Amino acid sequence: MASALTGFLISFDGNPSGDFWPLSGGRYTLGRANSGETVDVSLADATISSRHAIVVVDALASSVVVEDTASTNGTFVNDEHIGFNGRRDLRDGDRLRLGGYTTIVKVIARG
Repeated sequence: MASALTGFLISFDGNPSGDFWPLSGGRYTLGRANSGETVDVSLADATISSRHAIVVVDALASSVVVEDTASTNGTFVNDEHIGFNGRRDLRDGDRLRLGGYTTIVKVIARG
């Protein structure tokens, strides 16, 4: 059941109706739209690096972790900078900010 929905990212930055990215097990590269890089979550914001961060989802443990990938403008969890190449566990309701672009993290608990 690795394809079960573990969580999602949602953002209202730039779209009042909201943008939604489902997260199942695996690794998701987050980056700037139209940068020429292949990314799983494409975000239209000039403050986001072409390959800004990676979100790692463990569907069995219902865990979500973000890793900064040497971004120019930083990765922040609840407005706290996680550091250059840093990583942080994400919890339900956390605000994940990439440069100036903010998403809300929703984690679905199992069991």
